Parts: sequence; structure tokens; C-alpha cells
Amino acid sequence: MQRLHRYIPEFDVLRGVAIVLVVYLHAWFSPWDTTPHQEVVWVRVVHLFGQTAVPVFFFISAYLLSQDRSPTWQYFVRRKLSRIAVPTLVWMTAALGYEVWAQGGASGHLLKEFAFFNVAGQYYYLAVLIFFMAAFWPLRHVAQKWLGIIALGAFVANLAMIVWYQGHNPGGDWATLEYRNPLVWVSFYAFGFWAGARWESLAWTRRWRTWAFAGMAALATVYFVRGEAFGAYPRSYFGVEMFLFSSFALVGYPAMIDIVMRRGRPGRVLLAPWRALSRFAFGIYLVHMPFFVGYVTTRLVSNNTLVNGDYWQLTNSIFLVGFVSATAFVVLADRIAPRFAGVVLGTSPPRVRPPAGPRGPRTKYAPPTRAGAAPPSRPSTSAAGR
Repeated sequence: MQRLHRYIPEFDVLRGVAIVLVVYLHAWFSPWDTTPHQEVVWVRVVHLFGQTAVPVFFFISAYLLSQDRSPTWQYFVRRKLSRIAVPTLVWMTAALGYEVWAQGGASGHLLKEFAFFNVAGQYYYLAVLIFFMAAFWPLRHVAQKWLGIIALGAFVANLAMIVWYQGHNPGGDWATLEYRNPLVWVSFYAFGFWAGARWESLAWTRRWRTWAFAGMAALATVYFVRGEAFGAYPRSYFGVEMFLFSSFALVGYPAMIDIVMRRGRPGRVLLAPWRALSRFAFGIYLVHMPFFVGYVTTRLVSNNTLVNGDYWQLTNSIFLVGFVSATAFVVLADRIAPRFAGVVLGTSPPRVRPPAGPRGPRTKYAPPTRAGAAPPSRPSTSAAGR
């Protein structure tokens, strides 16, 4: 059976890091008036990097979609329904049931939140992801030049949308729809799609890393100067400096990972935990709210008088307890019932190192297979039709 896209090792690390950032952002809450300023600044540091997680996930999805080898649209849809839609529906329904129980009954408001992919807050990403997959699938065979033009146009439209949101603060349903607006994210997906069509690996980020690092450093400086000197920190993700920082990070992060990977065994050891976390990332994303960052943390952390008076301890305790418990649930489910976890939690099968061959001990692109299964054949490296 032919592989559906190439394996890119940096993406494993990116997924692992990004899911940690996502959970931390959801454990974060606004500082109290009495919170020491150094703690507030540190939270702003985490916030700056944490807001890059969703752009990273969109970038990865688009990169892989551009290299997808699904033979037909119907096959692609069936695969995505089983991989994404079924787990999403299961846990959105479970979250709705939890909220009905917590609020003492169903209501029109809860049903509307469910319809808006807002019953637990984090599911908006999946609504936008499904839209992008459907919209970009027909573009897989468009010439690279036109994909580059589309990516540039998407960047301009996305930047304009962020500028508008930065100057406005919508309320009610319009506030809920902010994160569900495709124009808020389209630049990251379009850039990933163009990059994936042009390059089969992320080696190209080495050439651009100096510019990426410089851009990230400059924008981080603007972020903190505006925030500290003028009290103008962005409203959540909706700030120009936040958007541009995330844009540079799509090149900077893979380049950083490449630097570490090229350090030999110490680099591999340092990256191993993030790579191991990668295949559980989707499951952790699905379940962490409201079940673990919510029900569990409220009972074990938020109601604990030992940390309730300390903002820093409370925030980080909510993150640690919520992340560890959610991860333990997903990993345990995968160990006990891997097929069930694959269907309901969207966990990926463990990657198996292929046997040594005449060209060396390891192939460049290791295909994902279940332990003990024969690896599928390697696809053609031809870029024809992209």
C-alpha cells in the first residue's frame, strides 16, 4: 500500500511542543491586581509563544495535505472522517453532556455553543481545519507559482483581518465567531500548503533561519515594549505583532529543531519526549477541556487553599495537573485498547524504525506503522503535478 504523505520528523517535535502550549494557554487566566509584576511578565512570555501553537498545527496540516496521495476525494473524506470527525463528534458530545450535568440541565444556549464548536472552547480549530481541508484539496495539482501567489494573497487578507480585530472588540456571538473566522488563520494554512508543494522536507528552513530568528526577536521586542511601556498587549491572539511572530515561527521553529537534531545523540535525547508525545497530541487536545483542565483541576487544585492565594502556583498547578492527567488518560487508553484509542481519541500508531538496508541503517523517511507490521512501500519522489 502506498504511503499517503512523507514522514517529516520535525513535525513530531512540533506537535509535542504545540500541544503543551495549548494546554498551558487553557490553564492560564488573567492575573489578579495583587499579582507580582515579574509573574505577569513571565505569563506574557508564555502567552507570546503559546499563541503560535494553532498556527503551527495549521501549517503542519497544510504541508501534509499538499503531499497527500489519496487516490480519490471519496477516499480522502473517508480517511479524515475516521481520523478527525469521529473523535471530534464523540468528545464534543461528551463535553455537551458534561456541561448539561454541570449546569443542571440542557438549554438553548448550550445547544448553540455546541453548534458553534464552542461547547468546551478548543474545538473551533477543528471547524476551521475541516473548512481548509475541503477548500485546499482541489489545489494539490496547481502550479507552485500560483500557490505562492495564493499564499501571498492569504497573508495580506489575514493581516488585514488581524488589524481590524485589533482595533475592535466584538461581543456576543461575534466574539465567539472571531476564532472561527477562516481569514484569521488562512495565511498559515496557505503558506504551509505552498511550502509542502515546493519542498518534500523542511531542510529549506536552514537557509531562512537567520531571517526567521531576527524577525521573531524583533517582534518579541515590539510585543513587550508596547505592552510594558504603553499597556498595549494584544487582546489574546488578535495583535499584529502576535500574527507576524507566529508567521516567522513557522520557519524559525523547524530551524531550531533542525539545529538540535544535528547535535547527534544529545539532540535526539533532548527531542525524544516531544516526539513521543506527538502521536497522543490530538487525543490530549480533544479531552483536556472540560474534563481535566476543568473537572479534575477544580477539585484537586482550584479548591486547594494551599495554592489558592498564589497566582503563579495556581496557574502552573492547574496546567501540570490538567496536562498530566489528560496525557495519562490518553496514553493509558492507547496501551489498553489501541484500536479503540485510534478510533475515539485519534491516536496515531507508533513509528517503527525500518530494518537496515544496503543504503544504510535507516531510511530518510520512516513510514508510520503499527509495531510488528510490515512497512508500506515508499512512494515516488516525483513532484509532477504539484
